[in-house]
Amino acid sequence: MSKTTKNRWPLGIVLVIAVFLVVMLSVTGYLMTQDVNLVTDTYYEKELGYQTRIKAMERTRALGRDAGFVTTPGAIIVQYPRAMASMAGEGHVLLYRPSDRSADRSLPIVADSAAQQAMPFTHLSSGLWRIQVQWTMRGEEYYMEQPFMVP
Repeated sequence: MSKTTKNRWPLGIVLVIAVFLVVMLSVTGYLMTQDVNLVTDTYYEKELGYQTRIKAMERTRALGRDAGFVTTPGAIIVQYPRAMASMAGEGHVLLYRPSDRSADRSLPIVADSAAQQAMPFTHLSSGLWRIQVQWTMRGEEYYMEQPFMVP
């Protein structure tokens, strides 16, 4: 009486491959349903123009204390150079929400007689925000940004 043993290796290999395929298909299906929130749709074009932004930031830095931000409990105040007081509308302010692109808000620059613009953030959702200000003065671009927290 001979006892034959079955070789179970082919069955094991087939089971491992089947489990691997099921897991990979499940992960792929799950990832396909996730919302991918890119920072911008035109990130490649923005990346190409980043040298222009670097130069604009250097020009803004050269202004010294004439341009900057002051954070108060309910608002962030943008301080423009004194020459900006008479140049309303030649730039924009972007309230950028890194975690949710749909919450971003773009506003025109409206500097008062003291070359300031108060941006109340009581209407913004709590969390991290970034204020980005870009303007043109005397034919040259300027840019500054600062992160801030809304409680």
